[in-house]
Amino acid sequence: MENNAVIQVNEVSKKFCRSLKRSMWYGFRDILRDTAGLRPKSGRLRRKEFWAVDDVSFELKKGETLGLIGPNGAGKTTLLKMLNGIIIPDKGRVEIKGRVGALIQVGAGFHPQLTGRENIYINGAILGMGKREIDKKFDAIVEFADIGDFLNTPVKHYSSGMFVRLGFAVAVHCEPDILLVDEILSVGDYSYRTKCAEKISSLRRKDTTIMLVSHNLDLIYNTCKKVIYLNEGHISFEGDTLQGIETYIKRANQTRNQANLETTHNKRIGFTKINLLNGNAIPTDKFYTGDKMIIQLEVTSREKIRNPVFGVSLHRSDGVYVASFNTKRTKFGIECWKGTGNIRLMIESLPLTEGQYNLSTAITTQDSITSYDYLPHAVSFEVKEKHSYKVIRNHGIVCIPCEWEVSLEGESKSEE
Repeated sequence: MENNAVIQVNEVSKKFCRSLKRSMWYGFRDILRDTAGLRPKSGRLRRKEFWAVDDVSFELKKGETLGLIGPNGAGKTTLLKMLNGIIIPDKGRVEIKGRVGALIQVGAGFHPQLTGRENIYINGAILGMGKREIDKKFDAIVEFADIGDFLNTPVKHYSSGMFVRLGFAVAVHCEPDILLVDEILSVGDYSYRTKCAEKISSLRRKDTTIMLVSHNLDLIYNTCKKVIYLNEGHISFEGDTLQGIETYIKRANQTRNQANLETTHNKRIGFTKINLLNGNAIPTDKFYTGDKMIIQLEVTSREKIRNPVFGVSLHRSDGVYVASFNTKRTKFGIECWKGTGNIRLMIESLPLTEGQYNLSTAITTQDSITSYDYLPHAVSFEVKEKHSYKVIRNHGIVCIPCEWEVSLEGESKSEE
């Protein structure tokens, strides 16, 4: 391993079995083969087995931050568990250099019958801290975890959020050379997630190597210098963070849109196509703050429906609600309709700050009780900020143009 490479993964693969009964039988056979001095047949799949991670190789140097993205079941958590030594690869090799702090699973390393205080010492020892070091950092861990009066309560009575707070507090205070964090941070409340993000930023400044698994693409974008997009156990992309996120979103949209279209065929009314257009009516998924956006909805109704309402809602990729629009609010009414058609929503000046966003669509009745069709996160798009706005990226949701007037008495000097 090179001196500055702290994580090296070489052609790593891990398989699992979909049948618990067969998995136990395979395990028993492998133990017998190992006892007889024969190597287990780990390089091939047996009945009902599948590769959760398949032939993955990458390297991470000291101080680098890597985001691991991909759909559920892509193998992200399995890969992280192999890096942390929780499970062993069936093929390939993992090399780690330095102390590892990891938060991969709620309650991992905790004994349910012991108190939070006792588990701090147990979990700290697992992460390589001695008792003297834990004693020194104990108050800081407790303050960061913010578990209040539950410190001396058995952790079996903790909520999932309390588990996360305590586990993350211990992991980051062991001063790791490498920090592995799974989507588990999403369990905590907003204020704690913010505190965790700030702590991760401080570790970055200390040249801690960080590997972060998350579906929060804004967090990945703001935290990681590069990403690996994992899909069905394979690396589909490795490189620049923004390019990796764009690749992931486009492929996810293609899969989702295809599923949506297949579902629409079985409905009496539904969306058949959704397009985003710029001010020149050209299809795109990239906009600048202040651009014109046209949302074009193609719909089909196989029978007459009365008073349909068409709606669109926007969310940031981390789930933050942005805005919603519908034809009822604008007093745009359709008494009775059957057939095919196009509906356009025009936003003359898109006020969003830089980031990734999702668009959901719906067709409902006037009273909103009955839903004819609903496509959550049907389309994703990216917004960048024009230099003329001079705003800090990703602060808030909307970009409000403004001007400053400054009047200072005394001596002052402007930057050149």
